[in-house]
Amino acid sequence: MARLSRKLGVEEKGQRTARSTDVYMSNDGIPVSYCTKCGVINRQKRWIMDPLELAQLKEDPTVGTIVCPACQKMQDKVPGGFLTLSGSYLRKHEQVILELIKNTEEKSRNKNPLGRIMEITQEGDVMTLLTTLDKLAEKLGKEIYKAHGGNLEHQWSRDENYVRVNWKRDL
Repeated sequence: MARLSRKLGVEEKGQRTARSTDVYMSNDGIPVSYCTKCGVINRQKRWIMDPLELAQLKEDPTVGTIVCPACQKMQDKVPGGFLTLSGSYLRKHEQVILELIKNTEEKSRNKNPLGRIMEITQEGDVMTLLTTLDKLAEKLGKEIYKAHGGNLEHQWSRDENYVRVNWKRDL
């Protein structure tokens, strides 16, 4: 029963899945390009941040320009992750938690420059963060949980590329 027909578009157990089904990830064949909004460089489907290389690429008229998937998601307001922080503990430790969020995003961005926080909103004891990548929301939730305890839950979407991460701690 574990083996399903590949003809129906269903993968067999143990088979590799596609790397990404994110419609914002481009499959164009441009070997080198850079984002006109944020300056992230796409070199053979790898995204990097390098200010020195960016300056050189901007001077080369043969280099392509694009809008990267992260900037496109921010423009279209289509988050990849939702992180909700709640509880009375949040209000008393808000600055420490925000600093942890900032540091975690910065470290994550060094590895993958497409992972960004799109928006942070707060209403009472509830703070909501929208991220461009599902993995960033997951990472932020895990780091807050490791540093501050509480309860952490993940809800992955099967059909779409997003995750809802909920963290809660009361005193």
